[in-house]
Amino acid sequence: MPRKPPASPGSDPAAPPPFVPDRDHVIARLTEMLEQLRAADSWPWRPSRERLNRETVWPYLLGFLPEAEAAVWRADLEAEANRLDQVEED
Repeated sequence: MPRKPPASPGSDPAAPPPFVPDRDHVIARLTEMLEQLRAADSWPWRPSRERLNRETVWPYLLGFLPEAEAAVWRADLEAEANRLDQVEED
């Protein structure tokens, strides 16, 4: 008997809706991380945590915001990350 192809994502009406975090939670988390960076004289996290935040957490959280707002947060986070990268190099 031939196998049925797998259903495409979102095609199962019985599937639960995708998780969308509360906007206030997203903003609170971004604010907390940005404040930690601004207060730091060097990276406040282990290298593995820094990499996780930069490569996964920040893009994930920013993806829930309107593009213009996400661009402002992204610029602020990158500015602080660049500052701390420079401290590490010196």
